Amino acid sequence: MTKISVLMPVYNSIRYIDEAVNSILRQTYKDFEFLIIDDCSSDGTLEYLQNLKDRRIRLITHAQNKGLVYSLNEGLDLAKGEYIARMDGDDISAPLRFERQLLYMKQNPEVGVLGTFMTFLHNGLHHPKPESHEEICCWQLFYCCFVHPTVFMRSSVLKQNDIRYDPDFLHAEDYEIWNQLAAVTRLANLPEYLLSYRIHPNQVSTSYLQIQNETADRVRIKQLNKLGIVPTEEEFTIHKQFLQYGIPVYDFNLYSKALAWAEKLLEHNLRKGIYHQATLNSLLSLCFTRSENNFR
Repeated sequence: MTKISVLMPVYNSIRYIDEAVNSILRQTYKDFEFLIIDDCSSDGTLEYLQNLKDRRIRLITHAQNKGLVYSLNEGLDLAKGEYIARMDGDDISAPLRFERQLLYMKQNPEVGVLGTFMTFLHNGLHHPKPESHEEICCWQLFYCCFVHPTVFMRSSVLKQNDIRYDPDFLHAEDYEIWNQLAAVTRLANLPEYLLSYRIHPNQVSTSYLQIQNETADRVRIKQLNKLGIVPTEEEFTIHKQFLQYGIPVYDFNLYSKALAWAEKLLEHNLRKGIYHQATLNSLLSLCFTRSENNFR
């Protein structure tokens, strides 16, 4: 059995595809298949891919554009590896990425999903993420806690639980699938900077930002519903202020409402037992502290 299936859907990525592909082919860990799914590119990406000669590459092509979610699920179905490593056609994986993630997964068999930290290519700034399962799950109430092209997943967890990317959550399908996986396995982020992440005008998070934000809001509301909370419009606005550490600490009335919302989250979680209570309490406290610092 192939140890790792690298899953990389691409669409019109000719400007960056060479760096992305070579960052995978030059991994220090060599036992992988490289599933590249071209979703009807028209800019020369397909021609570039067709000229690659590495035996580990399996190139799948679409005669018409089917979208990212379709390509991701197709890749999950085709993957033969014990692990699935995600990659995007515009980013760069560090040479040790697979070696470090594989070692972690072997040492932590209870973990089914492992991301890493990343560095922004355009400015060199580091971007850490929550590390432990408890932290990730709690923060997922507010934002997506994995950088998608860093993720390393156990194929068995996906197959045994029939988990796939949900097309109803277009452009936030990754945010949604982590919540599905959190219910059946443990999640973690390896605190090593093993991916260089590129910001550019054609990426999904730029081109479809409004749709992505609206879909992400549906993921957040779905998580609140699991706690037995159907938020009012005002409550949901307050909820998103926690996300950006933007709690209005200068306004006593609004600050009091934010405190009441935090207490509501804790009370409902105490009854439902979905999140680690002490961790949830800590991160809510952190949101207040950082908001106070931001408004000084």
